[in-house]
Amino acid sequence: MEIYRTVGEFEKQESVMIIWPPSAYATSNLNNDIVSVQIVQALIEEVRVIICCFDMDVQNRAQKVLTNEGIDTNLIKFVIFPSSIVYPRDFGAEIMISNKGNRARADFHFDMYGYYSEEDELSKLLYGFSKFHAESVGIKNTRYCNLISEGGDHEFNGRNIMMAIQETEVDKRNPNKTIAEVEKELKEVFNLDQIIWLPQCSYDDEYSYCGPIPSSDNAFNSFRSASANGHIDEICRFVSQDTILMASVSDEEALNSKLHALNKERLDKGFEVVKAAKNFDGKPFKVLKMPVPEPIYVDLYPKDDAYNHWSEAKEDMNGILLNGTPFPDDPINVLPALSYCNFLIANNVVIAQKYYEEGMSELIKEKDEKALNVLKTAFPNHRIVQVNTLALNLYGGGIHCHTRNIPATQ
Repeated sequence: MEIYRTVGEFEKQESVMIIWPPSAYATSNLNNDIVSVQIVQALIEEVRVIICCFDMDVQNRAQKVLTNEGIDTNLIKFVIFPSSIVYPRDFGAEIMISNKGNRARADFHFDMYGYYSEEDELSKLLYGFSKFHAESVGIKNTRYCNLISEGGDHEFNGRNIMMAIQETEVDKRNPNKTIAEVEKELKEVFNLDQIIWLPQCSYDDEYSYCGPIPSSDNAFNSFRSASANGHIDEICRFVSQDTILMASVSDEEALNSKLHALNKERLDKGFEVVKAAKNFDGKPFKVLKMPVPEPIYVDLYPKDDAYNHWSEAKEDMNGILLNGTPFPDDPINVLPALSYCNFLIANNVVIAQKYYEEGMSELIKEKDEKALNVLKTAFPNHRIVQVNTLALNLYGGGIHCHTRNIPATQ
């Protein structure tokens, strides 16, 4: 009997796809291309790299930038798909492996992270990306699921256990189903024994257009730059079969920052869930705490690509945010999707996020170093590469979102 299973990201990987940013710059001084280049540089010796481009103009730009950075583009497979969203983690091929060495794609419905309907043209376009991705690497077998769901909210330990955000999978994506119904379908498509449900996502990762969020002065004058609207890979990850890494906010941080306080309330509840969870052998998981980044706010102007992404919904929402307040005037002060948990594991390398630049608060530098040390503890035999991802984070995700791995046949 052929039995399929989900694969932990820490297991052997064959290839990694990224979607090259359609625009070279997020803002006038935040370069998208260099982030993608550094990710490719870290991957090129570990896996087959596949770069998906919106069109030939973007592909030509990507090839030129990569060549200028000393990367042999003959080692990279380039494909074309007109996606303006650069996060294949969420709608790319989610691959399972059978006990006979075959691979199959898990097929989910897609509604642009709950921002649009399934019938929206962009939702329908990106729904087809998973099949496109799988076929580009020779995988045609498909396991269908009736749920709306994205890969960024699926964390697996390779032993039939999954972690996900309950509010996302049920209330936000499948509100007409009960948690029991959602769990049943996820267990069927992924052959799971258990789902560990964290109650909520981070405060930062909520719906972008909910309304103002705390600014650097703790007044509610800023906004989320973009978000996946509730993904687990921003806050909680499996780093091995028996070890979970969980974002954490200290009491002191919560006292000094309203944003940290709002996140702490949610993360503490999630921590209690993972501490109480049991592995396939009945033993508790080892849980490592990961710091959360210090908030870094960015002003967006109409000339910025990230501004245009943020303001796309203004007309559809009649200029009114969900809390009833009007869309802000220019410039928009935003918080990018900052996270130290949104790293990628690719065989012998872990590609992680950092934020410090000269002139910034030393606290940001200290947090970067703490995050690096946590990853060194979690991955003592891996190469850890940190990339400054502030530009990428402005679009609502990070390195893990920007990549989609295909596991090797075992």
